[in-house]
Amino acid sequence: MESTDSNSVHDATAAALGFYYQSQFALLTLISQEADDAAVAIERLDDVELKANGQTLLLQLKHSIKDNPPPVTLACVAFWKTLKVWIDAIPFVSLADTTFHLVSVGSVPSNSPLMALCDMQTDRESLLTAMLVEACRVVDERAADKAAGDKLRHGPRAAGCEAFLALDASTRLSLVRRIRIQHGSVSIGQIPEALSKRMHLIPKEQRFQAAERLLAWWDQQVIYTLCGKRERVIQRSELQHSISSIIAQLDDEKLVADFDLVSHPDGYEADGMLYRQIALVQGRSSDVSRAVREQWRATQQRSKWIVDKPQMRSKIASYDAKLAEYWSDRHARMAEDCEDLEASEVGAKGLELLRWTHDLAPKDVEPISPSWSGHYYVRGTYQVLAIDLQVGWHADYLKLLKD
Repeated sequence: MESTDSNSVHDATAAALGFYYQSQFALLTLISQEADDAAVAIERLDDVELKANGQTLLLQLKHSIKDNPPPVTLACVAFWKTLKVWIDAIPFVSLADTTFHLVSVGSVPSNSPLMALCDMQTDRESLLTAMLVEACRVVDERAADKAAGDKLRHGPRAAGCEAFLALDASTRLSLVRRIRIQHGSVSIGQIPEALSKRMHLIPKEQRFQAAERLLAWWDQQVIYTLCGKRERVIQRSELQHSISSIIAQLDDEKLVADFDLVSHPDGYEADGMLYRQIALVQGRSSDVSRAVREQWRATQQRSKWIVDKPQMRSKIASYDAKLAEYWSDRHARMAEDCEDLEASEVGAKGLELLRWTHDLAPKDVEPISPSWSGHYYVRGTYQVLAIDLQVGWHADYLKLLKD
């Protein structure tokens, strides 16, 4: 088959991007909500349907891939087609609890009557009059064309104009009062960056990567909604859960052993409790020097993580608890074995437990994250816990160190 350029007549790029824009804009809308009950649906009552705080917001999206998107005016097809969609939806919504948004990449000209729809506080009476005049013009000119046997003008706008004129005056005014145009909106290529700016819990350097992962998750959910594999509505709570999972993934991938092979400053001394704990089990100078070195490294690593990623606090605390549990199993068994032993033998057993934290614990306990490779963290954290008396090496360390 010969390679040919894309046939512009059948090129579906704009249509495909238009639907993809609906999906991504729905995500951008949902992540911007603060209400816990916020939820969106795509391609149901409108392009995007948002429910929050007991209110319904119907969004009709007009995307463009042109460098200069067409403006939104009272005569444009997009406006009247959108109006027809909303009029058709009126029987299915509570008009008093529903707001209708036209989101457009193009802008509304400053002299257009539609500027009144860019601010919900603006009076709509003059706009309503202009809309009635335009709708009547379209209907009258089509009637004249039909009577003259000519080709009917304004075909794409006709249904919207006729439906608007068919509404009773009260419904027409209520509808116009609940419309808002959000013009000059972000285009599809700008959405990942806009998303990243809303991910405030994630360090700045990771936000764009997180936004891309969130979009991948979102795309799958949208596909599932459209093919019936899940309910049509996507809840804000689901979005929050996905963001939490992404944060955890990024944490795991970004944990770097910053202090591997880094020596503590000359003259550094650890907390006195570290030395007292080791002295109880007759630890040698090599045991002490190793414990001090690893305690310094682990302390520096913990501090750096907390400064760089405040959300690491809970992960550090959980891992401390895991290390304490591994120690507890060994300490309890050791204490039982020491019940009938001499003091020197009890100390020897404690020294074995101390050396287990140096030699075997980094292999016995799974790392704080799958990518972590710094053995000093387990060794040094055991010393941090020993300083706080959360662990100890002697069978009776709490009793002996109570003062």
